[in-house]
Formats: sequence, C-alpha cells, structure tokens
Amino acid sequence: MMPKQEKPKVLISACLNGLSYRYNGTEANDELVNKIKPLFELVNVCPEVGIGLPIPRKPIRLHFENNRFRVIQEESNLDLTKKLEDFSQNFLKNLKDICGCILKAKSPSCGIANAKFYKDNKIAGRTYGIFARTIKENLPYLPIIDEGRLRNKELFWEFLVKTFLLFRFYNSKSDIKNLIEFHSKYKYILMGLSQKYLKLLGQILAKHTPKNFKETLNNYEYYLKEILKQSFRRPNLANALTHIFGHISKYLSKKEKENFLKIIEKYRKLKIDFPTATEMLKIYVLRFEDSYLQSQYFFEPFPEI
Repeated sequence: MMPKQEKPKVLISACLNGLSYRYNGTEANDELVNKIKPLFELVNVCPEVGIGLPIPRKPIRLHFENNRFRVIQEESNLDLTKKLEDFSQNFLKNLKDICGCILKAKSPSCGIANAKFYKDNKIAGRTYGIFARTIKENLPYLPIIDEGRLRNKELFWEFLVKTFLLFRFYNSKSDIKNLIEFHSKYKYILMGLSQKYLKLLGQILAKHTPKNFKETLNNYEYYLKEILKQSFRRPNLANALTHIFGHISKYLSKKEKENFLKIIEKYRKLKIDFPTATEMLKIYVLRFEDSYLQSQYFFEPFPEI
C-alpha cells in the first residue's frame, strides 16, 4: 500500500517558487502564490531550462505558422518546438498523483491562454504556452491556474477546492471503506459540479462487490476526473445550497426559512458571493449540530489560509 500524501503535490513554475529561472535571470515573486505555497508539496518545473537553455537567455516567442504553433528564439532563429514538446510529454509521464498546477502567466511555455503569439511578425492573439497546452491535452481534469487568475476570487476558490479534492481522493484509494467515506464527504461539492455525475459515481459504489474493488476504483476515478473537467457553475452551487438547507429547514421558523431562501436567490443573481452564502448556512449547521453536514468538505474544502 502506498503511503498517504501529507500535502497535495502541486506543479509550480520554478520562477514562482523563488528560483531565478526567467529569461532575464530573475524570479517572479508573487504575494498570492507565496501565501498558498505552504499548503502544498511543490514540484518545480521550467521547460526552457529543462531543455538546456541558459540563464539568462535570449527570449523565445510563439509563432503560428502553417496551422500550428512553433516556438522560436528570435535572435538565433532557433526552432525549439520539438524540444519543448518532447520535454513536456516526458515530464508529465513521470509525474505521479499530481493534484494541481500553478504556472507563470503569459509565458511562451507556461502561459494559460494568455501567451502572445505572432503571425507575419505581428501579434495575432493569445494562446496556451507549449507546456501548458500539453497539460491541457493530456491531463484535462487537472486544476491549473496562474498568478494572474489567482486574483479572481471564484477561480482562486475553484483551484483550491479541486486540488484538495484530488489530494483526498488519492489518499482514499486503499479500500472501499475509504472511497465511500470520500464520496460521502464530497457529496455537495460534486453536486456543485454536476448532479448527473454525482449520481453516476454513487451508482458505481452501489454496484461494488468485495471481489471487484479494482474495477470499482478504476470506474470511479475515470468519472471523477470527467467531473473535474467541468467548472463550478452558479446554478449548480445554488442547487447544492438548497439541498443542504433542506436537511435543516425543519428546525427553522418560517421567517428564518424565507430569509435563507432570499440569500440563495441573492447568490443566484450575483448580489452576494458563494463564501458569504455558505457561511450563513454553516451557522445553522453548527447551531443544530448536524454531524453529517458538519463532516462535509463543502464548508471547509481546503485548509484556512
């Protein structure tokens, strides 16, 4: 049996982790990245240094030529596309139980949909860097973010929720008891992604027999990763809030019920954010000491930062 991970294993651009690996020999210090780094076991990556480019080095650019993206070192006109693609594929093959990625924004290798690309020597748009694109194509379920997107509260929350979900899943793969416990505690988080897939995952567990745990686990992991390809959507999260509220509404007065239903409606209409709505609901969960709801990761999906 593999030992349990103590922290989620997260891939990070080396320049965001204090290493002076950027093309100009500097690091990319970021306050928000630094704030969340203690939550993770970090794995450094720098594709450009990984293929042997020096520090400092001449800048590289993404070009769109003949219906494909190429990476060119401008000054030398050196085409680095194959080297970077090969490095990216080989690097990802050797990663085990990675739970998320924090990459450098706008980088030709690591940028997430925001790396400039050129056509006919003019900026033609923005796209994924070579390494980030390889992650997207090969591990589409993997939570991925850059330091710029961390400024968006909803993307920040979603990244941490999904990263810790994967981490806890990998730590629950030893037997059916742990897998069922994982599923139970993540019921409403999964509902916030897809009620359809939540039902399907439940059916997979219900069909389990003592002799087919490996099959059960493989099927569960496949569909769990399918659900992780989806983003949290406001109607799904509002639905999860409503389901949880249904567990405790019998204890509330008519005015309390009406008030919380108004809170859910305010969330649907973008008048309040999700953490505000969940904190209001958490007050009732704690007040009535509902042990099942208190065990849900819905209320504390990641450690306090």
